[in-house]
Amino acid sequence: MTESKKAPYKWIAAKIETLDPYKDYEEIVRLTTCYHSNDFMNNLIYSITFPQLMKPEWAARAIWREDGGKVLHKATVRCEDSEYHNMTWLFYGPSDKRCLDSIAYVNNLHARLEAKVTPGCYGHNDDYIYTLASAALIGQRFATTLGLPSLSPKQKIATHLFWQEMSKHFESHHPNGERKSLTGFPKSWEDMEKWCEQHEKKDFGPPDPRSALITESVWEQFAFRFFPPGLRWLGRVMVVSLSNPQHIRDVGATDVHPITRMVFLWLLSWVFWLLLFAPDPSPGEVPFEKQQAMSKEEKKVRLKGFVEEDKKFCPYFAKAYMDKRPDCPYYVKLREEL
Repeated sequence: MTESKKAPYKWIAAKIETLDPYKDYEEIVRLTTCYHSNDFMNNLIYSITFPQLMKPEWAARAIWREDGGKVLHKATVRCEDSEYHNMTWLFYGPSDKRCLDSIAYVNNLHARLEAKVTPGCYGHNDDYIYTLASAALIGQRFATTLGLPSLSPKQKIATHLFWQEMSKHFESHHPNGERKSLTGFPKSWEDMEKWCEQHEKKDFGPPDPRSALITESVWEQFAFRFFPPGLRWLGRVMVVSLSNPQHIRDVGATDVHPITRMVFLWLLSWVFWLLLFAPDPSPGEVPFEKQQAMSKEEKKVRLKGFVEEDKKFCPYFAKAYMDKRPDCPYYVKLREEL
């Protein structure tokens, strides 16, 4: 799909400007997202976006269940599974069979969970629309939070068309195995922004305590994975500072102090501004492609590392949070993980 060759210092933006966003939206999205992806950034974006989906009780029930589910017991494996599918979509695009096979896998997984594990959780059309639309907006929202350059008009058009096309392949899941195509995906970038803002203002009632646990677990997983003992608080502060304070309140999680957020965003904005002056990766230097090219043995070693990490994370998280709400059975149950 790509080939290695010498290219200008900043070739990606120049290449995008030669493309037609109405015809080449897959390539524009690939260029925008895939060249600058890596484990750190993918996990960071996952940790920011995933908690936004946890406001409804049924979402919290689907993910935490009664015992923490994968978000507690297989936290990094779950993150990597999610990012594998996300990168498959972004890299190949909805016209490619590999992307469609990945979506079909997700649809079938949701169907099984709806039928056998957590009924009543996977039939909400707007949950899927919000997941896809917020995925489209995350790059622009991240840039706005840090005062970085906005996506170009071409990138916005292409990103909207990409996720609009993706939405045609996802399904909601209902009793007796019924599947329904999604409806109501916003018709433009501007409509998508307005739709998400309105959805985020919906009142889903008092937050389920599992929503807070999921949010805290996702944040702590990022910090546990990328920061050494003694500095994991720094990882948590980073991801919380980049998260929307209203979303944090809506799920009942613990925010950082406003001054802490202000200082960290100022520091992070400097870091990312400096990164803007770095040369673009060479054409063909896509981290996802390199991962796909790994041998079976290399992939097994990588997975084994995640599994070992998760075995340590679960008791680490349980010890830190089991006494925070002695009135809540979900928090108290964390004691069983020690």
